[in-house]
Amino acid sequence: MEFANIYRTCKKSQSLKKGLKSVEACLERQGVIYVNVAEAKVDGFWPIHGYRITTLDGTTFFPRSLLEVPKNSGLTWIRDAFSSADIVIPPYYSLGFLSRHAAKIREEQKHEAKMGFGDSMLMEMYPPEDLAALIVGVWSKRKTFDLFHSQLVESAKAYCLGLYGVAIVGLLPCIEGILRRLGVLAGISVEDSVSIRTLIKVFKRLQQKEIDRMLDGYDWYPKSEITVGLLDHFDERVQMFESISAYMNSKLYLHTDSAPEYLTLNRNGIAHGFFHGYATPGNYLRLFNLLSALSFSAAMVEGKGSMMHPGANAESEVLATSLLKCASIKHHLS
Repeated sequence: MEFANIYRTCKKSQSLKKGLKSVEACLERQGVIYVNVAEAKVDGFWPIHGYRITTLDGTTFFPRSLLEVPKNSGLTWIRDAFSSADIVIPPYYSLGFLSRHAAKIREEQKHEAKMGFGDSMLMEMYPPEDLAALIVGVWSKRKTFDLFHSQLVESAKAYCLGLYGVAIVGLLPCIEGILRRLGVLAGISVEDSVSIRTLIKVFKRLQQKEIDRMLDGYDWYPKSEITVGLLDHFDERVQMFESISAYMNSKLYLHTDSAPEYLTLNRNGIAHGFFHGYATPGNYLRLFNLLSALSFSAAMVEGKGSMMHPGANAESEVLATSLLKCASIKHHLS
């Protein structure tokens, strides 16, 4: 059965907007033999209302009107504000906290000031105790992170000692390795690729899985209309994945020839010795925050993991004590 043609006819005739009886009449005019037609909705962060149509050839979802879907809701404005300070949307923190800091960044006109407010937010979010809580309480629970645990701990110690360049260089291979492991678990053939075009496919796959989850049980829906681009207007998980993908593509892995003058936190520029001045606390925390966002992605891929901030536990307190000692040594040496 040509569900696409049937849908286009019902849409063109405005039957979908007029209600259940009009949809049934439209189907009957086309000679469609159906088992049942019922009002339905698919749920994400915003419901899409429409009709569940069951035929002998399968079950389809016809949306009532996608104009009902909100534009630029969810995390959109927060993502845009943080992006202007080269920060991906942080997971594990309340919307109120994120909104307050995003508003401060957005109010600033000068890029330098935006970056400065971003640095201040990251410093507030990630004192040594919180670094430890995330490394031990969240990241160590992810299969995609387990190979890199020791290096992540070493990098955090270097950061607390004030060795920011060492700390940053220590995180870069972790990010790349975790991305490849995410790709494998998501069913993408990444092999030994270091191409950002290949590595960020994992986020496109995760975004598509959001649509697949919403429309589970349907054999057909208008794929040209219910897209990742549509969900990016309101679905917070899709918006998170887009935040990570956009940052990696436009900043961290941007070709050095295309990098804006201010940008020093760039994988290629650092690895090949082109860029200097990247060794700052704010830049380390930008990468730490990126890893936290990757742990959120890992939870989606692995199918388990809390989205709440972990807080301290006995294990993380051991690491926190070590990091605080490192910070104390830095203070005495400075």
